[in-house]
Amino acid sequence: MTECSCMKPPFNYQDFDSKEIGIDKTKGRFGRVSVETCKKCGANWLQYSVEYEAFPKSGRWYRGLIWPARATAVKPETALRELEELEWYFAGGSYFNSTGFKASGWPVVDP
Repeated sequence: MTECSCMKPPFNYQDFDSKEIGIDKTKGRFGRVSVETCKKCGANWLQYSVEYEAFPKSGRWYRGLIWPARATAVKPETALRELEELEWYFAGGSYFNSTGFKASGWPVVDP
């Protein structure tokens, strides 16, 4: 799987099937949560994205590789904890001025 394009940013979103999980309303975040499946290798990715209109360059996203059983059990309110528990995930967006890099720990989601 390490040679698949889903393992190296920047990502082409046309390479994924996306299933919307919902909105994480915890602490007023309103982060969009989805599970995306790579059309090439079948890998499941937990996707969390958030942007705050009142703050320029606040858009950020996180994408972590998860097992199929986790993909079916994740809830909007648990998505950030799922990402935090991963060894690594990808992060990017205007907040980071990046098309993607590896990160770990609690995702930065506050404005």
